[in-house]
Amino acid sequence: MRDHHPQVTEGVDLHRPEGLFEALLAGVLRSTLRALLKPVFSPRWSIGLQRRWLRLLSRTTLVPRSVRITPDTVGGMPGEWLRHGDAPPVRAGTLLYLHGGAYCVGSPATHRALTARLAQGTGVPVFVADYRLAPEHRFPAALEDALAAYRALRLQGPVVVAGDSAGGGLALSLALALREAGEAPPAGLLLLSPWADMAPDTVPEEPPGEAMLSAAWAQACAAHYLGPTPDARAWMTSPLKADLRGLPPVLIQAGTDEMLHGQALALHEALRSAGVDSRCDITERRWHVFQLHGGALRSADEAIARLTRFARQRLDAVAEPRHSEHEVVIMGAGMSGVCMGLGLNRAGIKDWVILEKQPGVGGTWWDNTYPGAHVDVPSPVYAFSFAPNPRWTRRFASAPEIQRYVQGLSDRHHLGARTRLGSELTEARFDETTGHWHLRTARGDTLRARFLVCSTGPLNQPRWPDIPGLDSFAGDRLHSARWDPTIPVAGRRVAVIGTGSTASQLVPPIAQQAARLHVFQRTANWVLPRLDRRYGRLDRLLARLPPYAAFTRWAWTQILEWGRRGFDEGTLARRGMLKTAAAHRARQVSDPALREALTPPYPLGCKRIIYSNDFYPALTRTHVELVTTGIERITPRGIVTTDGRERPVDVLVCATGFETVQLLSSVKVTGLNGHTLRQAWADGPQAYHGISVAGFPNLFLMLGPNTATGHTSTLLYIEPEVRHAIACMQRVGREGQRWIEVRTEVMAEYNRSLQQRLGGSVWAQCRSWYRMDGGKIVALFPGFTAEYVKAVQRPDRQAYRLG
Repeated sequence: MRDHHPQVTEGVDLHRPEGLFEALLAGVLRSTLRALLKPVFSPRWSIGLQRRWLRLLSRTTLVPRSVRITPDTVGGMPGEWLRHGDAPPVRAGTLLYLHGGAYCVGSPATHRALTARLAQGTGVPVFVADYRLAPEHRFPAALEDALAAYRALRLQGPVVVAGDSAGGGLALSLALALREAGEAPPAGLLLLSPWADMAPDTVPEEPPGEAMLSAAWAQACAAHYLGPTPDARAWMTSPLKADLRGLPPVLIQAGTDEMLHGQALALHEALRSAGVDSRCDITERRWHVFQLHGGALRSADEAIARLTRFARQRLDAVAEPRHSEHEVVIMGAGMSGVCMGLGLNRAGIKDWVILEKQPGVGGTWWDNTYPGAHVDVPSPVYAFSFAPNPRWTRRFASAPEIQRYVQGLSDRHHLGARTRLGSELTEARFDETTGHWHLRTARGDTLRARFLVCSTGPLNQPRWPDIPGLDSFAGDRLHSARWDPTIPVAGRRVAVIGTGSTASQLVPPIAQQAARLHVFQRTANWVLPRLDRRYGRLDRLLARLPPYAAFTRWAWTQILEWGRRGFDEGTLARRGMLKTAAAHRARQVSDPALREALTPPYPLGCKRIIYSNDFYPALTRTHVELVTTGIERITPRGIVTTDGRERPVDVLVCATGFETVQLLSSVKVTGLNGHTLRQAWADGPQAYHGISVAGFPNLFLMLGPNTATGHTSTLLYIEPEVRHAIACMQRVGREGQRWIEVRTEVMAEYNRSLQQRLGGSVWAQCRSWYRMDGGKIVALFPGFTAEYVKAVQRPDRQAYRLG
């Protein structure tokens, strides 16, 4: 995930902890460290006393119950394994952790609050080496021990090496030693406040906020480790001064209020100068290795989450194709995929994996990063009922905010440990004899699973317009769902094809920058005011109160359900919405000709309604043109309309939506008797409640056919769908069967009734992404939310058959 924080320099992300409680807790922890630890970290006290004191403090470490700790020896090196959960890992590899302590103190036990959470977040075993310490064992004892442990672990697969303070410097020295020996490098390095330069003349001064370290203690420990006549500038003890070329990708973390903050920044610059992929992650107002307060301090948990994301990405990037077996495979890490993972955990089903083709979680909200992207329902209903978000900044949240919400859910519940990014499913075949799905990914991984959940939803595959000459365009071409932020629009001639919901969001910010903007409209859309506002501190404070949050979500749900009545003729809601839309158009568009061009020729609700306060004003700008003449073709230089006029264009933006009819077309899904999903859906996609498809046992769709809404949040549909699918899974196990399938006649009758209702609705009165070219409506559910929730809450036993 790309963290949306200001950068202090190239490749350096600055994170600012927020919240009164966080600030108070940080103050208490800082004072505690100054009282209990810093006085002991002093040359005045013996190393033996310092070690005994640390062992005593380590008994207060917060270790998650889900993490098992097992003493062991690896490569002749003593240490301990930390493993999260009982289900097998979803990725190959291990993490080798080298603890800090100035090469003189510290142990695996003193760092468990951090290492246990690294095991939770990565999902791979973490081995913490209990390497030899000074003054009993001087350099190069620690490096020799680290090399022995690494070499033994590397025989089993890829290894990420992590370390804090002295352990961070040791991890860097380890990577350099492996490079010099021509051995396989680590998959990546995690360096937390690394002590990368031990030269006596470079010991940094203490900043005012330093809560643990002192220059005098660091110098004393360096002398213990290096001995009486060291070459402190050698790369083995001061890797900051080494030739750093050829090292694996590195993530450095540090706080601003620590003695080694400057070394972290200097190391980052040195790595980048050497051509190494280095990222530096700085947290304001935090002390040395503040990540050791994981489980207590939110900023520590967030920093650890960033460490584990980096580690997972590195392990997945270097992993060889492999075979794995799971109870459930989930396709897609969007809203519904995350909800399914959380639901499986609550149901006690721990052996599952999410396969996500993109490099980050969020689904639609990872894909859609175009300017102005936001949700078109109020934020309180765009959070799950079991996970309200008190950190929304606006009533209508932006795409980056929503993506952070999904990422936060994944981090807090350690879903990333069971998520494989950059893993695109290409084939799924059901084996009737065993009741398992056999799966294959684009990179060659194979999987076997009892159940397959497709949670990609309808807004997944971008649809390019079918216009002659599109591929010949010589300028920059963008699709709203695959936005490239490196392509500039400022001062350039831009064309936007489409005037739907997406276009209404991206046109205003583009209009502010472009020298000339042409907006090509095929059909005008209904536009209503967006009742947006910024949330203040009081809003966010109240949102933290569960009763208030629940009431706000319920109230907005009811308002949106009232809006659903506006799709029915003769209702008060419809009359009010029509009057509001007309007044909104008249107020914002003074030009009668433009206002007429923006007046929809179809009934309100037939297409998705747009809620916007700035779309109409953007179209009234002098350098913006609304083009209603049809497009004949696209040339290398621009767009030619049917009247023969060519408009020169530098940047072509296609806001043309998604393939909502050809669902799952990128995956070959084969069910019973060799029949494919493409064959089953030859006349259009259909399913039972949008969840189950006859002929495809143990397959469950999230937001499948006829589950979209034209009026409310899809999350209100996702939650009951997840409960429905899990109940079906549990029934298979409870009754000792291999598979469960919706009966053909049940699905057929359900869809016959559904299409009969839709045929007489407003959605049958115009062309839209809700329906196929032949008129069949395959996207929308015709009723109110409560009706759907009640229907799918508990699976009808008679509707399914077991085998």
